Amino acid sequence: MFINMTKKRNPGLIQAAVKLHQEGKIPANTYVIDVDSLEDNVRKLSQTAKEHGLNLYYMSKQIGRSGFVGKIIEQSGIERAVAVDIDEAFELKKQDCHIGNIGHIVQPGKSQWEEVLTKLQPEIVTLFSVEKGRQLSEAAEKLGLVQDVILRVIRQSDMVYPGQFGGFLLDQLEDSLDELLQLKGIRVIGITSFPVLQINGEKNNFDFTSNMETIQLARKILENKGITVTHVNAPSATSCHTIPMLKEYGVTHGEPGHALTGTTPLHAYKEDLPEVPAMVYVSEISHMDEKHAYTIAGGFYPRSNMENALYGSNGTETLEQPAKVDCVSPENIDYYGCLKREKNMKVADTVVYAFRTQIFVTRAHVAFVRNVNSDQPELIYFQRRGN
Repeated sequence: MFINMTKKRNPGLIQAAVKLHQEGKIPANTYVIDVDSLEDNVRKLSQTAKEHGLNLYYMSKQIGRSGFVGKIIEQSGIERAVAVDIDEAFELKKQDCHIGNIGHIVQPGKSQWEEVLTKLQPEIVTLFSVEKGRQLSEAAEKLGLVQDVILRVIRQSDMVYPGQFGGFLLDQLEDSLDELLQLKGIRVIGITSFPVLQINGEKNNFDFTSNMETIQLARKILENKGITVTHVNAPSATSCHTIPMLKEYGVTHGEPGHALTGTTPLHAYKEDLPEVPAMVYVSEISHMDEKHAYTIAGGFYPRSNMENALYGSNGTETLEQPAKVDCVSPENIDYYGCLKREKNMKVADTVVYAFRTQIFVTRAHVAFVRNVNSDQPELIYFQRRGN
């Protein structure tokens, strides 16, 4: 999905990935992240957000959710994380990263709230239900705390990805607020929904989903209950391009994830976006038959939209040798990838992919690299699967 744009905008990353693989410094089944470009992308996002009065939480799941990368992001200008689940929050906390938002998308379990409050100390917690509000409030009261919360709101007609349904139904929100406002351990300060943006049919911009209207309607309901709304969180595709769009709709907080590595859907089609592609996936040809070359896998993602890859035994050669991705099924375990065989392919050739991914649900390693445009790219940290 991103291989052509990465070749145009960050060819040094591809060449560095090939060099490190061919020298045995990184194995197949490794994502390679250009740390210099990552830092630059974060700085651009941070500056754009400041110019428009927006606050940002970074999402790390798609790049491996490690405290190592969390600290790099925080030092580059986005100071707090949004954790997709409690496990991600604990991984980040191992390196003293700061948690901004927890509970969206995965709610903590009933016995985990005390740990959330004492060990993770989030700025806000996202709630999906009155029941979760009661659990959190009870834990907070025992600790003598009042935790700020935002409510995920939804209408039946809203866009929701499979496996992610949940939240306060808009037509029941008033009644739910009557109960939540009685809880002494929480303070309702805002609302959220997901996804708020989706790439349009022409692939040249993002459009708002109906979820944005839901957020606006919910805000009025909260304000009519006397709540001062200070937090309007509108995640999905938060980037330098979309931050001004969000601000126009009264959004106060965004959550960049793929923008950190220049891999939102729009980055596959537009060359002039501020964020530069900063991540590729490295494999190698394991074996071949008459029609196909099979590549060591473990890091593919069902929604990757892969079409092409690059292959070769050195960086310059690889940039000029595309191959068609074939025989990839999301229904099967990705023991191997598959390319249509080219005449000059060799076993042990490096194969470089660039596609939409979520590293935390794969079996892949992550290599963080600096100086990709030099003769000696430097591997500064290797996150082995299982760590």
